[in-house]
Amino acid sequence: MGGAAGHRGQYHTITVTGELFVTSPPGIGSSRASRTLKLDMTTALSHDRTRTTLTRSVCAGDQARGVLTILFELRSNESVVVSPTLRLFEGSSCGSDDLDAQDEGIQTAFAPRKSLKWRLDARNDELGSPDHARATFTLKHAAGSGTGIGRPAEPSAVVATRVAGQPSSVRVAWENPATDETRMEIRNTTLNQTKSLPTDSKSFTWPDLPLGQQCFQVRAVNDVGPSGWTPVNAKGECV
Repeated sequence: MGGAAGHRGQYHTITVTGELFVTSPPGIGSSRASRTLKLDMTTALSHDRTRTTLTRSVCAGDQARGVLTILFELRSNESVVVSPTLRLFEGSSCGSDDLDAQDEGIQTAFAPRKSLKWRLDARNDELGSPDHARATFTLKHAAGSGTGIGRPAEPSAVVATRVAGQPSSVRVAWENPATDETRMEIRNTTLNQTKSLPTDSKSFTWPDLPLGQQCFQVRAVNDVGPSGWTPVNAKGECV
């Protein structure tokens, strides 16, 4: 990579849609209670933040509480491992931590542009206390280029050329798809020197270079952090 730095991975968005249902048995002077919570959640992962968790809960009859927890972990091959658990708590109030039942889903990995469907059931089969929690949901996995959530997109199509009549100067041009950068940076990997450039820059002429091959990389930077450096390719980025 000629001195390239940074992880040129992907950022990942996982959406969760479905419902969480809880029912509790009838109490003294009250009928059976049921509640359904619609699920519409989103989380994001990157190689800067490889683990995240989503949690939702719903209570019925001020007695039975269902809690859905989904753990996500991003792997180096860009797949996301999903570990869902549904827990059923029952007590004298919705805040009870008395665990009656749980259902742990099988840990499953899925690739970008794929989806998964789940159904989890947690039942209390004790006589006279047939509480029940059920979660049915779909996961969708979207991914795009970048090194981290919120960072700008990486530049592309970097081309370095000698300036006519100025053998010690090299003009470097690139495409800049980012719209949220606060500055650009260009690095001469041969000299290990970096220069800061204004927002929306798409070219730079590097003067006073020594003789011999010179190679360059470009990246976009914002308040969250930098994009990945562009790769060094002798056919384009070196001259």
